[in-house]
Amino acid sequence: MPKGERKEYSKEFKLTAVHLMKSGLFKPKEVFEMLGGVDRQTVYRWVKEYEKEGESAFDSKAVLPGTELKRIQRENEELKMENEILKKATAYFADQNVKKWNTQ
Repeated sequence: MPKGERKEYSKEFKLTAVHLMKSGLFKPKEVFEMLGGVDRQTVYRWVKEYEKEGESAFDSKAVLPGTELKRIQRENEELKMENEILKKATAYFADQNVKKWNTQ
């Protein structure tokens, strides 16, 4: 496989690899050989993911297309800015109310 190209593995393949590693029946080197030469770091990463997330670790994760992601990020920035403006306006009007009540 050309350098930089990622191989995709099924959820079942990853779960099998994890169970083989965790079973203790085989040495890690034997497991890597059984898996057809999958990189050992990859398998150890799968084990970590499995320990952290369980069976759902290898569910396909939806990825947003680049343009949609950029749109959402832009919208998020606008909302943060609007939120800051509202916080400042609230503080200003609260201060004005306090001054108004203090003069009466």
